[in-house]
Amino acid sequence: MTTPRVLLPEKAKLLVRLPNWLGDVILCTPALAALKKARPSCELTALVKPGLQDAVRTLPGVARVATVDGTTLKATRRQASALERERFDAALIFPKGFREALLARLAAIPVRAGLDTDHRAFLLTHPVSFTEEDWHLHHARQFAKVLSPFGVEACEEPLSFPLSPEDVAEAERLVLDAGLGGKRFAVFHVGASKPPRAWHAERFGAVGKALLESSGLAPVLIGGPGDAGAHARFRVECPNAVDLAGKTTLRSMAAVIARASLFIGNDSGPMHVAAAVGVPVVAIFGPGAPHKTEPYVPKERFRVIHAALPCSPCRQSFWKDCRPSVAGKPPCLEAVHTEAVISACAALATCGSC
Repeated sequence: MTTPRVLLPEKAKLLVRLPNWLGDVILCTPALAALKKARPSCELTALVKPGLQDAVRTLPGVARVATVDGTTLKATRRQASALERERFDAALIFPKGFREALLARLAAIPVRAGLDTDHRAFLLTHPVSFTEEDWHLHHARQFAKVLSPFGVEACEEPLSFPLSPEDVAEAERLVLDAGLGGKRFAVFHVGASKPPRAWHAERFGAVGKALLESSGLAPVLIGGPGDAGAHARFRVECPNAVDLAGKTTLRSMAAVIARASLFIGNDSGPMHVAAAVGVPVVAIFGPGAPHKTEPYVPKERFRVIHAALPCSPCRQSFWKDCRPSVAGKPPCLEAVHTEAVISACAALATCGSC
């Protein structure tokens, strides 16, 4: 069945429910840019989970940012009542879950577009077909399908993470305070949302040491206070690393990454930030699916290291489908060796990306 076409009024008010993870938010930016280009008079209100406000406030076309009040039915009803009073003309629902569509339906938003997933089509006025073939598309292309009822295509728009002058100035201060003024450096992000998705911190450290010795790239660690243990293991192998854990906001972290010559990290939100700000990326994938979540940039700007074992892509039902190593890692991460990552870094340097 063909999804009916939406005709938006001039200056339409759109509620844009963005995904719950930083990386997926970044992968929605081509769709946001295409929507704003095609419908420049629309006013976009981004609705995100708390903690992601700073990630979206400068994104293409976003006029206002609101946060999700909670996930209980009571919180959903309360927020729906508040949204109904704002009289949105349409809602674009990028996450695939039931609750996000329910919120828009309870808010009585007259046009509700989203992917036909999680048994929620009856909550949407414009459910967008989501086939088995679509499931295997890159997430950026999956998100772009949400725009199809509006007659908008997003495939050619690049990723976006605009930085303000204040973001750039804060990064400049951090870099100078770390003694990196005028120096070329590589940023390492060794954390992940789930520990089994994170490669060995000490192997990252060995890569950092090799880059410093071979290319003169100073290793810089980014992350939060919770990454202290992993950063300590990194610095056993690479004691000269600069550690910015807990010293950056999300936006100043992005601005520090933008100053780097190279980004090396796991399949994570900062990986997508690095791609969006134009830095060459070496991405280490374990249980993830690179064809769906690798950096959405030209191939010459990134390298993916992935063991691609017979069990890939993983359902990520950790330790039910595979047995952990002594270090608590799945076999697909154990199979990624330091030499392969160092070679990928060298390949990006050789091709002139950094």
